[in-house]
Amino acid sequence: MNKFFKKSAMASVLAVTVLTMTACEHKISVPVDGATQAQSNSLSENSTFNEKAAYAIGASLGEYVAQMRSHQAQFIGELPAKDVIDGFSDGLNQQSALKREQIEAILKDLDKNIQEKIEIQARQAATENLEAGEKFLAENAKKEGVVTTKSGLQYKVIKQGEGATAKKGDVISVTYRGSTIDGAVFDEQKKPVEFPLDNMIPGWIEGLQLMNVGSEYDLYIPAKLGYGESAVGQLIKPNSVLIFNVKLEGIKEAPAKEESKKD
Repeated sequence: MNKFFKKSAMASVLAVTVLTMTACEHKISVPVDGATQAQSNSLSENSTFNEKAAYAIGASLGEYVAQMRSHQAQFIGELPAKDVIDGFSDGLNQQSALKREQIEAILKDLDKNIQEKIEIQARQAATENLEAGEKFLAENAKKEGVVTTKSGLQYKVIKQGEGATAKKGDVISVTYRGSTIDGAVFDEQKKPVEFPLDNMIPGWIEGLQLMNVGSEYDLYIPAKLGYGESAVGQLIKPNSVLIFNVKLEGIKEAPAKEESKKD
């Protein structure tokens, strides 16, 4: 639940600093245009540990680059397989066609290009999610039992408890399920967990103060009361409306502040 009250920054996408599938003598071909990778015959049961270790290093680097090519193809385009192998082989033999300064500058530019494309994609997604969220909330507000507060928070009472109500500074005990407007569940706690109310996102702080212990509410939280334009994990996109089914199990009141003594 920490991710629901701490905004997480998008991790920077690293430029491809290691571009290799293997050394030429391993006789492994890089898949090009869907071609199948040929397995190396450089190892056998009689291979030494160092030979196997060397191969393992190469295989690990190859898998890493393959994943980078697959996941970031939309940002970096197609990397010529021949140049990847040539660069790695030249690097091993310390006869690179590029100077170290050139390599660093190129990788820096590559990283910059990737970041620019990611930002463009994120802005587009944020705009689309904002429009979809506003449409969802407008339609949801018309449904029976849904109440909209001045802040824009929407809630529906599933069960009204008769216990105490929470206030700022309290520690709440809850069970909950969180999902997006398309139904994807991003977190669920079936056993009671405790959180300081003040550390929650604004939609939780407001919504939980409406509830008595024993209550069960559905909370529909606009992006401005959630994470705004920040993305959290894989499922919570920028400007996402969040839907929570919350049961308030208990409250630990904040310790009373001592009044200052008068002279």
